[in-house]
Amino acid sequence: MTKNDLPPKAYFSIATVALIFVLLSVVGCLFVRHSVAALRSTDHFVSNLNDNRVLFEPGAECLADKVATFLPTAIKQIERKQYRHFVKPVRIYVCASRESFKRFYGADVRAGVLTKLFLSPRIFEYGDQIAGKYLTHELSHLHLQQQIGLFKMNRLPMWFKEGLATSVSNGGGAHLISQEQATEFLIAGKHLVPNKADGFVFKKTPSDFGLKPHMFYRQSMMFIKFLETTNESGYQKLLLGVGNGDRLTTVIEAAYHKKLEELWDDFLHRINKMD
Repeated sequence: MTKNDLPPKAYFSIATVALIFVLLSVVGCLFVRHSVAALRSTDHFVSNLNDNRVLFEPGAECLADKVATFLPTAIKQIERKQYRHFVKPVRIYVCASRESFKRFYGADVRAGVLTKLFLSPRIFEYGDQIAGKYLTHELSHLHLQQQIGLFKMNRLPMWFKEGLATSVSNGGGAHLISQEQATEFLIAGKHLVPNKADGFVFKKTPSDFGLKPHMFYRQSMMFIKFLETTNESGYQKLLLGVGNGDRLTTVIEAAYHKKLEELWDDFLHRINKMD
């Protein structure tokens, strides 16, 4: 039987399934890896003696001790800058190797939050100060996810989540790119364009704008800082509204009386005046 022999509905169904399979193969691999990683048991992680909110794999005791010294300050910083307390107990899982971290997170990065916050030994590659910023950055994600849940967290655009986390951690995740370098890119027109929402699988990522992650994070941070310094009370309403689970664009318009596109244009105008 050829495709011409199939009934139209059957052909449509086969074509649809094939298209979904191809799309998932192309863009869904990370989503699948994250999903598989999130199911792995963490029962072998051991509580740190100095702070039982930090759990570690055997072999990562020294790293866990360092994380335990950073954690109280980092939690206070996030709660102050994101205007709410954590609504659930904080747990940090410190992996003993890059390979182990990849098993639990699904990607070889320095840190990440799925349903739990995992740290790779790689966060210490640039020293303890940068490691503390990476921890704070990820705590921002965990804090927001606790407020609104996994589904709504995934719907928030990447520029907002990463810009907020980079901002409240004082540059965590963007330390390889300075504000001056990011400004040069912005003036040259090499920049992100803030979208209103992401899908659960399909997301606007740095590569969609021709940017490396650190450049994307720094530009996103600068826009978040612009929103904060332009109207601090509006910024607080923005974060509280997002934390309530309200739609980002709805909260932005209520807080600033402007659309997202208008605020981005205002931001670019200010950047260009600095040239």
